[in-house]
Parts: sequence; C-alpha cells; structure tokens
Amino acid sequence: MRATALLSFLSLWAVTESVAIPASDTSNVAGGGISNLLSRAATDPTDFSWVKRWAAVGDSFTAGIGSGTPLGSIFSNGLDPTADWYCARYDQSYPIIVNDALGPSVESFQFTACSGDRTGGIYKQIQDMSGNLDLVIMTAGGNDLCLSSMILKCVFRSFDGEDACDSVLEIAQTNLDTILKPNLVQLMEALNAKMNSNSVVVFNGYAQFFNTQNEDCATEQDWSVYNIFGSTPLPLTVARRKKFNNLVVQINSVIKTVVEETAKNSTYKYTVGFSNWDPWPSSGVNGQFCDPSSTGVYPDDSQPDLQFFKRNTNIPEPTDPGDLKKRVAINASEELPVEVRRRNQQDEIYNSLLYKSQNPQADVKHKLDWRAPAPPLCPGDKDVDIQDPSYTTPNFLGKNFHPNELGHYTIASWSLQTIMDLRAEVLNVAAPSCPAVDKFSCYQKTEGYHRYASAERLNSHLEDFCDKAEEMLAADPTEDNIKIYYDSTTPDEMYFRFVFMANKTTTFDHAECVATMNHIINACDPTDAKNPMGWKFGGEWQRGDRLYQVAPMFVGRPWPMVQKPKGRCTGWYHIAFSSYEIEGAGFSDYDYGGETLKPHIKSCIGSDPSSWKFEYYREPNENGYEWKATFDTPIWVRSRCFRNNKVVQEIGGWTDGCAGND
Repeated sequence: MRATALLSFLSLWAVTESVAIPASDTSNVAGGGISNLLSRAATDPTDFSWVKRWAAVGDSFTAGIGSGTPLGSIFSNGLDPTADWYCARYDQSYPIIVNDALGPSVESFQFTACSGDRTGGIYKQIQDMSGNLDLVIMTAGGNDLCLSSMILKCVFRSFDGEDACDSVLEIAQTNLDTILKPNLVQLMEALNAKMNSNSVVVFNGYAQFFNTQNEDCATEQDWSVYNIFGSTPLPLTVARRKKFNNLVVQINSVIKTVVEETAKNSTYKYTVGFSNWDPWPSSGVNGQFCDPSSTGVYPDDSQPDLQFFKRNTNIPEPTDPGDLKKRVAINASEELPVEVRRRNQQDEIYNSLLYKSQNPQADVKHKLDWRAPAPPLCPGDKDVDIQDPSYTTPNFLGKNFHPNELGHYTIASWSLQTIMDLRAEVLNVAAPSCPAVDKFSCYQKTEGYHRYASAERLNSHLEDFCDKAEEMLAADPTEDNIKIYYDSTTPDEMYFRFVFMANKTTTFDHAECVATMNHIINACDPTDAKNPMGWKFGGEWQRGDRLYQVAPMFVGRPWPMVQKPKGRCTGWYHIAFSSYEIEGAGFSDYDYGGETLKPHIKSCIGSDPSSWKFEYYREPNENGYEWKATFDTPIWVRSRCFRNNKVVQEIGGWTDGCAGND
C-alpha cells in the first residue's frame, strides 16, 4: 500500500483506494536544516520542499464553498470577479489544507479556483495566473454538465415534473459526449505554458453523491426547498439517484482518459495524475446522501462520516391530522400552474443552442479566444461564455451537494498521495509503500457502536458472499471492492465486504474468505452474562493488501442490547373471524415474519393467516419492541396456538401468553 505524507499536526488521514491510514510524522521542518531538506527533496517523494510556487485552479469543489470560514468579504474587493468573497473560497477547502501540509518551502500560492466556473472560466484562471509553477491541483468539468440546473430541477425545486428533470440530464449527457473532453484537453494545453520542467499537476475527480440501497430518500425524506405552496416535488428515487451517480462515473472516466493521454504526450513539461477520491464516500465510510444509517438531519449523529453538505431532509411527524387533507387539496389546485411551468421549462431547454444545432461542438461561441473551451449552454444561461454568479443563492444553500469539511480532508489526502506518486515518477524512484499489515478488530469495542445482528443470520450469508465475490472478481478483473447487503431494512440488516486495498499484488482466495469471515463473526462478541443471546457486532480483518469486513447496519436496535426474546399478544373474537396483534423483540428480526412467524401460525391454525401485515419499527417503541404483526384467523385458536406460547416458542420467541377473548 502506498504511504502517506500528511503532517501529523494536521491530524489528517491519508487515504489510499478505500482505506484510511493514520498520519505519519513526515514533517519537513523537523531537525537537519535546509541542506538536509534539499538533499531529501532530490530523492524522497514524501518531501515537499521542492514546491516553491504552486496554484489551485478550478470550480467550487476546489474553492471549497461552505467548508469552514469564508476568505475575504464583500467589503474587501468583494465585487471583483476574481476576489475570494466573490468566488466563495473557504479556509477549510482542500487547497488550504494541502498548502499547510506542503510546509514552509512554499513561496507563492495562487488560489484562483472560483465557485460556478466552467471550463471557460477555468481556462481564463489559467491564462491570468503567474507561471513558473512547480505544482497545480485542480477540479474541472462538473459545471459543464449543468450541475446546478440538475440539482434545481431534479432535487430542490423539482416541481416542473419528470420531463424537465430528464431534459437537464439529457443536456448533461450531450455535453459529456461532445464538449467535455476537448474542453479539458484545452485546459491541459493552457497549463503547459505556466509550468516548470519536472513540475506536477494533480487533477482531482468527483465523487458519487448517492447511496442507492433503498427508497428511504424518496419515501421518508423531503429534499425540496421553499415549497411554500405545498407542491409535490419529484421523489428522490433509487432510479433518479443512479442517473446522478452515473454522470459522475462518466465525468471521472473522461477526466481519467484526458489525464492518461496528456501523460503520454512528451511535449508537456509537467507530470500529471488523476486523483480519484470517489471510492471513499461509498466504500471507505458511510459518506453518501441517502445512506441507510441517515436520519435525514444534518449534521447526523447516526451518519458522522457524511462527506457532503446537505439540508435537513427529515420529515417531522405531523401535529395536525388535517395536514394531509390540506396538502392534497393544495396539490390539486397546483396542478395547472405546475403544468404551465413545466412547458415553459421545456421551451427554455429546447431553445438551448445545443438542441438547435446539428453539431453542438462546432457551433458553440468562443468569446475568450478561438481556442477557449466550449460553453455548456445550460438552461437559463446568458449569451456569454462566463456566467455571472447567482446572488440570489446564498452560500448556505449553494454549498449543498459540495464536499463538507470531512470531504475536503478526504480530497486533500488523495491529492497529497497523488503528489507523492507523481514526484516519485519525476525522480525515477519507487513510490513510497507501507509494510503489509495484519490487523484484526471487533466493532463492539468502538465507543457508541450499538449495531448488532444475530449470529445465525450472519453465518447463513458467509459462504454466499464469498461465492459471489469470487464470481464478481473473475467477471471484472478491474474490480477491487465487493460490498453486498443482506436482510435489508430489517433489524438484522448487514453487509459483507472484501477490498483489495492497493494494487492487486495477490489474488482472491475463496477458502481464505470463508475462514476470515467466519473468524470475524464468531471470534468477536462471545456469549456471556452481558450478551446471553450472543449478538454479533461485526468487525474487520486486514490481511496484507486484503480487507475483510462484516458490519450490522440497523441503527434502531434496542440498547442496552436485547437480553432475551420478549413480546406481547392479543387476540379478539369477531363472530366470523378473530384478529390478532403480536409485537416482539429479539426474534423474527430478518424476514418480515415470512419465514418464521407466518408459516408457524399457518401450521398451528391450519390455514394462512389473512389480512397479514408486518412492520419493523425505525426504533424500539416505548415497550422496547422492534416489530408488530397483525393478522386474522379462524375463531377460537388462541388457546392452542398463542396463549400457550406455542407459535412464538417454535421460532425462538416469547410473548408470555396472549390476552384477549378469542
């Protein structure tokens, strides 16, 4: 695994692929004097004293909108379109973090990144900055996909309907297919005139925003803003989230291709690399929007590793029973104006130059110079290459869908690692590496960790995971991260994960997978007086370049943990049928009763229970129960099936009899 060069006093975590490594003390200011620094810089890729002049260029992901405290103010040249305040640059952006890590050798740092800039604006940033640079870090391309329009029309103000959202996504796809790559190539060309020989350029990618495991974001959260008329926004469904994520995957692929082609071009004075932090929010931590652990609030104690800014999207419990009826009435009255807005939006989109043109790439207007990148022509754009910022969108809203402080530390970690790798290439030495690690840990020892699942369920999925991981890795030799969820949306929800943490120096071993996962499950969390039911909290085992993880995921389990199964039962006689309600905790925790409770009821009463409903609570109710089942049966079955605990005992549960009159 590659090493980290982050300074220990910053308390950063270096990130390689999907693994975090505690920062090592590689400060270039400790003992030895300047002569030692110079000699180290000639042979040691982890020494940054070669960086004298450097710059950070790009869009809002590099400017760091919202991350920390704003640099500058409206009163200090705030209306200058290159000023800190105007560009929404912040003091916990990843360039500021990197600048601190580079140390005292830095003589000049140009921070020109500007929120909202597309490749045309970034091209001008490069043209206007001073040259003789040793290092440049950057982002570019996201705004060429009309990101702000997508967020507005598909998430925050998605009241114009599916067609309006899809139309913006179509423009993004068109730009991906036509103008993005040549625009980025022109940025690479423009940089060449500003760089020293043997200099380094780090091109940071973007990260996928959304977890796509379940529909909670669509059904349990509200992502709309300023919905003062009670209109119905588009739900943030798994399908829509996948469309957003796919665009990120595609733009990263274009960036990577441009970087690789640039690296092979001997006319460039600099060495360039692609810094891809995308795996970290999705696989390194639970860092994406719509993660199953999220409650919708921000910040969220249940999801402390979220990597992006967001609004509170949780839906408060209604206090007025009439609220639903009022909302339905308002929505009905809104249908006509919504349709009018939708049609107006379609006119705006399809009047875009890209949709009128047979050859969008050839027809775009170039106002900077004839080689300037092609403008993306998003809905609402003015007929100029560089768009004005939206003064009606304050930074506390504009920062949403951007990296938060944790996200910027992640990007900084990846950037520094890439700088070291590229510097090693310049010096023609091996990139720094860390010794193989063998480290086993149990998650229950983590303070505040209260997620657990039954040993039976974990063990039942063990071999299935290893079988599927072997198949997936064989099918795609580039795959290095396999994560599979089981028993989703139940108290026993869990995932198994296998990761190649560095370049694949070994191969996947099915037998090792089974043995390792078995050890994680069964060596952790022994059955004892504190844990009489043998609940498992999961853990991980790093074996060289291979990481194995088992992790229960449900955040709403009773705490302290369930000590023994418990429940309650009532059954009521209704002449033609009887109705039952059962609540429980510590049993039937994975199947919505379909494999445990329901078939045993059928076996006892002689027929399928009718009107069957089974729900898991998001958190235990006031009596500590995790679920409730309601159903109807033939009359007079209480004594033989429920009051004697027959059914629940057969599935490892207990209700202490059954009240009622059936």
